Amino acid sequence: MSQAEPIKYGYARVSTDDQKLDLQLDALARAGVERERIFTDEASGARIPDRPGLKAAFKTLRPGSMLVVWKIDRLGRNLSELIQTADLVRKKGAELVSLTEGIDTSNAFGKAMYHMIGVFAQLERDMIVERTKAGVAAAKERGKIPGRRSPLTAEKRSEIVKHMLDGLSFEQIAPLVGVSKSTLYNHGDDLRAERAVIDAEELSSN
Repeated sequence: MSQAEPIKYGYARVSTDDQKLDLQLDALARAGVERERIFTDEASGARIPDRPGLKAAFKTLRPGSMLVVWKIDRLGRNLSELIQTADLVRKKGAELVSLTEGIDTSNAFGKAMYHMIGVFAQLERDMIVERTKAGVAAAKERGKIPGRRSPLTAEKRSEIVKHMLDGLSFEQIAPLVGVSKSTLYNHGDDLRAERAVIDAEELSSN
C-alpha cells in the first residue's frame, strides 16, 4: 500500500509595492499546492506588521503536512526571523519545502538541515536570555559605580521591540522612545533577534 501524499499548504509574501504575488503563486501551483491552500501577505510600503497570512497558514499545519514556499526568505524579514519561523514548522511536525533552493525536509539532507535550524533557534533564544541577564547585572553595577547609564534599559528594549512588532522602523521608533537612531542601529541585531523570538512565540500560540 503506497504512502499517502502529504497535504500541501503554500505561503507567499511580497514586501514592496512594485512586487506581485503572481510569480510565487504560479510556482506554488506547479508544485502541486491547491490555490485555496495558499496563504499570502502583501505589504503596504515595506511593512507587514503581524503577517496574518503566515499566522493563518500555521493554524492549518498538522503533523505530516507540508508548507511550501517559493524562496526560504519568504518565511522571515531577517535571518533571525527566518530561523525561528522555520523551527516552528519543525515543531508542528510538518515538512518544509523551498522551491528555489531545492530544500525538502522530507529527505535526508532536509532532515539534517531541520536539525541544524532547531539548534540555531534554541541557541539564539538562549543567547537573548544571557544578554538580558548580563544587561540587568551591568545596570545594577552602574548603579554602584559612577558613569554614563545605558540608554537601553530592559523596559526600553521591551518598548522598542513592541514598536518593531507593530511594523515601525528605527527612524520612527527613536523619537517615540527617546533614544537616538544610532543607538537603535548599534543594537539592531539584538533587537531584531528579540523581535523574531517574540514573533515566533505569537505564531505558535495561534
